[in-house]
Parts: sequence; C-alpha cells; structure tokens
Amino acid sequence: MSTATMDAVKTSSSGALIISSGLAAFALVVGLFWPTAREMASIWWRSETFAHGLVVVPISLWLLWGMRDQLLRQSLRPAPIALIPLAVAGFAWLAGESASVAAVTHFALVAMVCAALWCVWGNALARTAVFPLAFLFFGVPFGEFLIPTLMNHTADFTVAALRLTGVPVFREGNSFVIPSGAWSVVEACSGIRYLIASVMVGVLFAWLNYRTLRRRLLFILAATLVPLVANWLRAYLIVMLGHLSGNKIATGVDHLIYGWLFFGVVIVALFWVGSFWRESDAAESGVEPSTDRLATTPPASTRAIAVCCFGILAVLLVWRPLEAWLAATPGAAAYTLEAPHATAGWVMTNEPPVAGWQPTYVGERARLVRTYRHGDDVVTLFIAYYASQTPGHELVQWDNRFVTAEDKRWRYGGEQPDQFSNGYDLLRTQLLGEPDRLEVWSWLWLGDSVTSDPKRAKLALVADRFAHRPDDSAAVIVIARKGEGLPEARGLVERFVLAHQAEIERVLRATPRS
Repeated sequence: MSTATMDAVKTSSSGALIISSGLAAFALVVGLFWPTAREMASIWWRSETFAHGLVVVPISLWLLWGMRDQLLRQSLRPAPIALIPLAVAGFAWLAGESASVAAVTHFALVAMVCAALWCVWGNALARTAVFPLAFLFFGVPFGEFLIPTLMNHTADFTVAALRLTGVPVFREGNSFVIPSGAWSVVEACSGIRYLIASVMVGVLFAWLNYRTLRRRLLFILAATLVPLVANWLRAYLIVMLGHLSGNKIATGVDHLIYGWLFFGVVIVALFWVGSFWRESDAAESGVEPSTDRLATTPPASTRAIAVCCFGILAVLLVWRPLEAWLAATPGAAAYTLEAPHATAGWVMTNEPPVAGWQPTYVGERARLVRTYRHGDDVVTLFIAYYASQTPGHELVQWDNRFVTAEDKRWRYGGEQPDQFSNGYDLLRTQLLGEPDRLEVWSWLWLGDSVTSDPKRAKLALVADRFAHRPDDSAAVIVIARKGEGLPEARGLVERFVLAHQAEIERVLRATPRS
C-alpha cells in the first residue's frame, strides 16, 4: 500500500473517530438534560431577541469543518481531567435549576457540552477547537436584564439630542413630550436585539479576519459600542422624522422598518471598515504549524473513548435525581392569606385598588389586595405569597412585572432604591398613566429578612433548597397616587408601613396553612 493511500486511510479513520466520539458526548449531555435543551431551543424559536440562537450550532459546526485539517493534525487522546469541569458545570446547573434561574442552567448546559467534548477529544483537539466550542455560548438566551438600562440611556440621548437641536422637551421617566406629540422609549427601543446580534457577528468576524489578540479585541469593542450609539441615533432620527413630517412618517410600522434599515447600514459600514485591517491566515492563529499532515501520535482506542463516555455518564447522572430531591421542599398543601388589621387611625375599606392598578404576578400560592384609608389618604396593599417554589411558581421570575408589553395604559417612569426609617430596603417605582400617576413601593419578604434585591432573593431560595427547608416568601407592594393636590407619596406610604409593619409580619408568618 502506498504512503498516500495509508495517509488517506488514517485521515478517514481519525476523522470518523473524532466525529463519532463528539456526537456521543454531545448526545449524552443533551439527552440527559433534554428539558433544558428544549427550553433553550423554544426560546430561539419564539423570541425575536434570541432568534440568532438558531444559527449558533450550525456556525460552530461550520467552523469545525473549516479547521478539519488542523484537527486531524492533533491526536485524539481522551482527557479524564475534563470530568472535573464537567462536574462543576453540573453543580452550576443544579444551583440554577433549584433557583429557577434559566440563564444559569443554560450556561451550565453549554459548559457541560464543551467539557464532555474536551473529555473525549483530549487536550490537543479541544485546544485547537476552542473557538468553535466557545462560540456555542452565544446560543444562551441572555441579556434581557440590560433592557431597563439600555432604555434609560436611549431616552437620555434622545432627549439631549432633541434639546441640542432646538426642540423643547418635557420628560417624565422614559416618556417625553415635544410640540408635535408624545413619545415613549419602550422595550423594543432598547436596542438589545441590535447589540446581541452585533456582538455575536463581531466576534465571529474578528476570529476569521484577524490574527492578533489586540485587533480582535478592538473590533469586538467596536461591535459592542457601535450598535449602542447607532440605536441612540436611530431613536433620535425617528422622533425627528415624525416631528418634521407632522407625525405622518416613522410613527407606525415604518418606525420599525426605518430603524432596521438604519441599523443595517451602520453594521455593514462597520464590517466594511473592519475589512481594511484584515490579517492573512487569521483563522489558523494559535495553531502550531506542523510539517506532517497527520498527527504522529496514534489516536486513542475506541475502548479508551468508551471508558471516557462512561465517566461522562456517571458524572451527569447524579444531578437530575438530586434536583428532584431538592425540589421536594416541605410546605403546606394550601395557603390562606389573612388581611392585616388596620391600625393607628387607618381603616380597611372595600374600595378597588388605587387607580384600578395592581401588578402582574403569576403562580403565587395566595394573594391579597386591600385598600386602606386614613381620612383622605388612600393606599393599596398587594401581597403575593409563594411557597414550595417551582418554575412558574416562584417569587422572582420574568413574568412578575409592574407593566407588561401589552399594557396600553401604564408605562414605567423610572425606579430607584430607597430606605424607610424602620430599616426596610425598598424599591420605589413610578408609573405613568392617563390621567393618573402612581408611586409603587415594594420589597421582598424572605421569612427572616426583607430586601429589594431580587438576586438576594434567588440566593436565599438556593440556600433553602440545599438546606431542604421551607422556602416561604412574598412580594409586598404598597401603591399610592402622586400628583398636585395630593400628599407627598413617600411620606404617606412610610406612615402606612410603619403603622402596619408588625401586622404585615404577623400575617406573613401565619399564612400557611389552611
């Protein structure tokens, strides 16, 4: 047999072994954690913000195929040491699942896939394929927490730009009024879709077109900053188009069309400029040159790979049963929430909530909505009680919101942390409606403490899970009107809370259990 024929046989067998072992490792992780993988895929399919996730795996596979010659230069030598990061990722999945933090479970799933591939492929192969594997993390639906901040910055820039160009503006929260009409910066105006898409494509472009780390990092920085500034300019230009046209253009569907066209032009310009600094052989950077087409060290046997797959299986099998055991949190079968008794001159009435508003909370075990009056002063107390928390029935979740995207009457006017004289840390949120203005004061009761920080509430839930103790908690919200001729909302709410603090605590501690 000729040398060329022998090389071809080696290439074929080595390639087949890489593919088969990689598929086996991928199937083990995805198969054992199928609910999490299916949840990620469903988000890609239904969410416009994270639709890019549908192309992440194909792009990663395309990158691996493009570097097949480099991969074949490396020996496939399983690395059992990778079982350690695999176990760490499994524990992260357990913590995320226990606290119902989807982002943590999704990141952990991708990390488990990467660790499993590292385990069966070995150090050399995994090091060569590090970028295609790391690229899989772009498939994690992550970044929605940035939306409020991005909305605020977009509103700041738009208002400043309007004033700079001589247009008078009256701003209230993220809504503002100019002589030609009223505008609001909503979630769709945050630019989160532009930012995520630009960063993902920018990282891919930088890897394929640059060799040095400095140029890659500079381009990724540009791909992060440019969409932010472009979104600010887009918002300003849309408002100006509406203003100058007498609100005949850029106020309906064309609002979105103009926005995407402007963003597209800006991003194309970014990559066009970036192409002038392209470095040759960029995709092969970091790979040591080799005079041999194939690896000189013989690949591992199928038995060694099978043993490694068995190790992966053993490490992964423990987490789902452990999560099921932790999820069996002690708790009552049913809950009854008693209304706190009115104290210190307050009277509990049968009036509807202030301005007819109450927050959107889902999955609670018990709910209370009561209005209290002290002379002409009126507040509404809202309590959502959670226990034996599971996905969809947890205190901190995306669906628990003050204003939803479908709400046509109310919009956010801003929020800030505050503290009452009793030491309570609260979140003060302003809601804007027509004609009402509300101030909403909220805190989270965690059994032995209160907080306004949802992250702390999630950590407390994890602690309760791992201690296998009840996770009873509640959202407590006080609502008051704000406006001319009305008492200062902060003082009114603080008086109510100080007068009823002990009663609210008593009711929450006594809630279980009908």
